[in-house]
Amino acid sequence: MRHFPYEFVGTVQHHFLGRLRYTVLWLPEALAAVLPLSRHPRLRISGELNEQPFSGAWQPSRGRWYLMLGRPLLKAANLSLGDEVEVRFGIEAQDEFVVPQTLKEAIESRPGAAQIWATLSVGKRRAVVVYVDGAKTGITLVKRLGQVVRWLEDGAADLRQLNKITIES
Repeated sequence: MRHFPYEFVGTVQHHFLGRLRYTVLWLPEALAAVLPLSRHPRLRISGELNEQPFSGAWQPSRGRWYLMLGRPLLKAANLSLGDEVEVRFGIEAQDEFVVPQTLKEAIESRPGAAQIWATLSVGKRRAVVVYVDGAKTGITLVKRLGQVVRWLEDGAADLRQLNKITIES
């Protein structure tokens, strides 16, 4: 067990946003008051849930913050809805992430794409990295790399449009 500067006991709950339902942990108000959430509303963190390592971000919602819990993490930590969980965490560097070599090469191979990439916010770059890293097969990876390059060359106006771009073979 590592030492983390922040800790609390919370309950695994559902959080409804419109028609979407997320499994989350809510950040206690006392901790929210001491964290730099006004400067970093989506504060990146890493830590342990019942001694199971995790990384994520506190997400804002109606004046409160929650940590989204995905199925793999819930399974690994042996947690389900309504369970109490010990949470320990620390704050991560907010602007750091690793760009995979394949993505770097794809972007650098097209000057227009590289130029737009340099203007993207850290959050948008991180979202693109997550999108590319989510590819489970080589075919999907190649498709997503092509989508990213085309999206960047088209001006990178709207991140939501990224997965709607089709690549001509």
